[in-house]
This record gives sequence, C-alpha cells and structure tokens, in this order.
Amino acid sequence: MDNIAGSPVEGSNFYGRDAVVEHLRQVLDNDDILLLGPRRIGKTSAARAIMAAVRRDDWQAIEVNVARCVNEQDFLIKLKSELKPVLDTITSKTKGAIIDAFNATTKRIKSIKVGSIGVELNGSQSEDWPIVACDLLHLIAQTEQRWLIYVDELPIMLFNIIRNDPQNGVQRVRRFLDWFRNDVRALPGSGKVRWLVSGSVGLDTLVQEHGMADTINSMSHQGLEAFSDEVAVAMLGELAASYGMALSIDDRRKMVAAVQWPQPYYLQTAFNHLRVLRMANVKANLPDLIEQAINKMVQPGADNDFHHWEMRLSLQLSRPDADHALALLNLVAQDSTGARPENLLAALEERMPNATPDEARRTFIRLRDILQRDAYWGADGTTGTKRYRFRLEPLRRWWLRRNTL
Repeated sequence: MDNIAGSPVEGSNFYGRDAVVEHLRQVLDNDDILLLGPRRIGKTSAARAIMAAVRRDDWQAIEVNVARCVNEQDFLIKLKSELKPVLDTITSKTKGAIIDAFNATTKRIKSIKVGSIGVELNGSQSEDWPIVACDLLHLIAQTEQRWLIYVDELPIMLFNIIRNDPQNGVQRVRRFLDWFRNDVRALPGSGKVRWLVSGSVGLDTLVQEHGMADTINSMSHQGLEAFSDEVAVAMLGELAASYGMALSIDDRRKMVAAVQWPQPYYLQTAFNHLRVLRMANVKANLPDLIEQAINKMVQPGADNDFHHWEMRLSLQLSRPDADHALALLNLVAQDSTGARPENLLAALEERMPNATPDEARRTFIRLRDILQRDAYWGADGTTGTKRYRFRLEPLRRWWLRRNTL
C-alpha cells in the first residue's frame, strides 16, 4: 500500500471499503444516491470505485465536478462536455441520430434563460434551462446501456447560485432540485440513468436552512463511516510493512487512538508524518514520535485541510449562525473530553442577549445537529455525563491552536 495523503486512491490503495462499495452499487439498481460527509473522508475514492463497479456490469459512467459552476448554464455545459467523449464510443444502432441531436444542444445551452433574465443569442428565442436539460438526458437514455452520472461538489454550485443572485438564488436552487427530483424522474427511460451526488459542503444542511428539505427526499442518503479500530490498526500495519517500518500492534493502536476518528485520509497523513520523523530519529521512542506526528498535522504549513472546516461554516450558514457555531466549537476545543450541553447553551444565551430562552435553545439545538451531522463533534457519554467533543482529535488541536495567543 502506498502512503497517499491527498489524491483519491484506486486499486490496492483503496482499502477497507469494498463492502461499502458493493452496498452502494446495489442501491443504484433502484435509487439515486446522495453521498454525505465532510471533506477528506474518501467520497471521491469511493465514488470512483463505484463507477468501476458499474462499468464491470456494462454501464457507462461519467464524473462531473461542478465546483466552479456558478449557474445552471455552467452545469449543462459541464455535463455535456463529460458526456460527449463517452457518447462518441457507443455502438447503438441509433448512434448517428443521437450524436446529431446531442451536438445540436450546444446552441440551445448557450441561449438558455439563466435566473429571471432571458438571454437571446442569434435572434432565437431563449428556452428555460430545464427543457434543454431534459432533452439532453432523454438522448442518453436512448442508448442501450445504463448510465451512472457522478456529480461532485453540487452543494458548492448551489451556494454559488444563492450568493450570486441574492434576490432569486434560493428560488433557483429549489427549481434546480425540483427538476432533479421530478422532471428527471418523469423522463421516458429515466430508470436507465442513475445519479450519485456528493460534496464537501452538506447538501442536507443547505436545504434544511432554506426550507426545502423535501427536494432531496427521493435520493438514498448514504455516508462513509470511519474505520473500526480493528480495520484502522490493520491498515497501519499494511502501510508499515510496505515501507519496512517496525510498528507494533500497540503502537498502531496508540496512533488510532490519537487520531480518534480513523478515516483513511487522516491515518495516511499521520503515518506520513510518523515515517518522516522516524527516518530522522531512528533511536527515538516511537510513542513520543506518534504524539509529535499528530502535532505536526496541525502546524502552519501542514494544516491546509483543517481551514476548510472553518470556512465551510461561513459558506453554509448565515453570518450570525456561523459566528455562534465557531464560538461553540472554540469552547469544545478547550478540553479533549468536550463540553456539557448545558454549558454550551449558557454560552450561547450570553451571545444572544435579546433572545428568549426558547429562542436560544432552538438555535442551540439546530446548530448542535448541524455540527454533529457535518462531523465536527459527536455526543459522548463515556465519562458518565453527556458531553459534545470533537470527533477528530487533530482538528480539535488545530482549533485550539488557532484560538490561542
């Protein structure tokens, strides 16, 4: 196994989630999937493994990253560009007609209405984008094979629409998701096209914050759980063997406990720092090096991934709610065992002097659920008293360092 901490992994480097991929592959037989979870938990690696699995079953599969799309037109241009090279390879008896009709959508996409303003090019009447989008999908449904369309970073695109169109952005996002839920499913042959949607910012949080949770209920909500301690220890053993590094099972367990939330990326990152430290200090005590490796992860220059956790709150929440969430996380970061909910609620009430106790309580419950759903913290009762603590210990240490003089 290669020590890869950054790029999506494939083949023998994709470890410990074969059963998850098989389960998600079976879900796609009947449902679309919304793959939920924060950044760096392996969503892209899992999605590409699923794409490989459906291709073995003779499906066509494409990946469409829409993080840089700022409107519906951009989405269609990106989708069309990813579909074209695959359509060029099909052997359907109707390939010629499909390709001709597909190529003809270019002008239609360029002249679609974006937002509340219609744009006319070449003197032709502009169309609503859902009409063009449905025609595009209807074309690929006419091929003989089934399709998987993996759309990555859809929530970021939807937030871009809201941010760039303060007046109509929320309404446009609802229309987009309604199109996805209703229009697409009503197309002839729609069962031949399945969707896998993911993103590093929670789509579930977006729709709940804007009162449109019903728009994503038709998708099967799935996640990627952290490894069990046993799988995490075994993975570190594979890594150590690959690099000829002596790492006892006790040392591996210490490392897993130090990470606390053993997602593969963070195990790989911790091992990378440990490997570098060991090469420079061959006689050092390994448990000491493990502690140093965890601290290395959160230092300036090595902590780029953790900044996303902070920025994500500002992206998906209003400014007051984001500030409240940051303040709650600052309190929880003070102690590795977390903080009691009543203390967190009291701190929030101090921040909301004009709110009634019920209003402050509702705000706390809403933010508590968002932070738990997005894997910032989890409820822990191992001390005998319920506390909210960071799931990922390196993230807690980074948060504490960022807020300490």
